[in-house]
Amino acid sequence: MAVIVSVAFTRLLPHWPNFTPVMAVALCGGLLYSDRRSYVVPLMAMILSDIAMGFAFGIEYALHSTQLYVYACVAATAFLGRSMSSMKTTAAVGLGGLASGIGFFLITNAAVWLHGSMYPHTIDGLLACYGAGLAFYRDSGNFLLNGVVSTWLFASVI
Repeated sequence: MAVIVSVAFTRLLPHWPNFTPVMAVALCGGLLYSDRRSYVVPLMAMILSDIAMGFAFGIEYALHSTQLYVYACVAATAFLGRSMSSMKTTAAVGLGGLASGIGFFLITNAAVWLHGSMYPHTIDGLLACYGAGLAFYRDSGNFLLNGVVSTWLFASVI
């Protein structure tokens, strides 16, 4: 329970977008545990922190159209870790961090495109959504730093 609360708390602190230990906990949880803890810990941390953000900042932080996709990315990262459990090396964590970061970006931006009205539901609209996603990272950090390096960094601490 302490790990869940600690990881949830990091999402409430000021941070660069997606620069939290959630994905590292999912990846390393999958690498280290062969039971449901690998899924439960990061997902409960997400749910707990989403509820807290809903109370603190408004319901749109607790309930949004892409939320299930975000949770699916966390679960997929835990699954990836479990799939790599025989390869507990720095390279495996690095590749897992890269794969989970890229997967998160592709899936969540596709969800914004699919459920939103900002972009036409065409291939050009999807590409524009991905372009805007990259621009978001350019203006608020960096895709590799925020989404990938944070997973590597926090995984090395774990």
